[in-house]
Amino acid sequence: MDLDLSKMPKFVYIFVVTLVVAILYWIFIGRSLIENAPTMIQEHQDNVALIVKYDNAMNQEKVIEAEIEKNTQEYDKRQAEMFIDLKTCSKELEQELKSRNIKLKTYSIAEPEEDTMGRVSSGGYKVYTVNIALAFTDTYEKTLDILKYVETQSKGCYNVNSVNFAPSQTDKNKGDVNIAMTLYYYDTSSVVEIATEAPTTGK
Repeated sequence: MDLDLSKMPKFVYIFVVTLVVAILYWIFIGRSLIENAPTMIQEHQDNVALIVKYDNAMNQEKVIEAEIEKNTQEYDKRQAEMFIDLKTCSKELEQELKSRNIKLKTYSIAEPEEDTMGRVSSGGYKVYTVNIALAFTDTYEKTLDILKYVETQSKGCYNVNSVNFAPSQTDKNKGDVNIAMTLYYYDTSSVVEIATEAPTTGK
């Protein structure tokens, strides 16, 4: 009996082809996947853990960079505050007086002098002093305010030597003010070699 394939229903062809494809897939791919599944799952888990490790490292790097930037800015700020020169302090003082609307009658700055005790900073910068005298007419409250600023908020290191407040004869709310003070600062233009016995000072 001859088998006439042309008379076979179409769905039989489709079934046979599908079956052959499934068998070939199982032989060449499916069986291999099942056999290697444990290894592949472990590799996947290892890769996930490695990605998490890299993410943590990158985040930590960003934290470290931010901390370095913060410390660098803080260091620069401290350096600027540590080495305040005469020009910086003079400008700062003038700005503070102006912001309080205090009009100076006289403002004199003596010649800077090297510290009589021979003190230097830890970096070898000499300490200098300069006497400053201010005279103005204003209220007692403003006078106290500027003195408080000089002693507690100014970038410079001041010593207020004397303050004289004489009530004004023309305005009972104001007085004639005379302030004498000394500014101490490091001269960054001169560096000395520090001896072990040399007295030092820091700010």
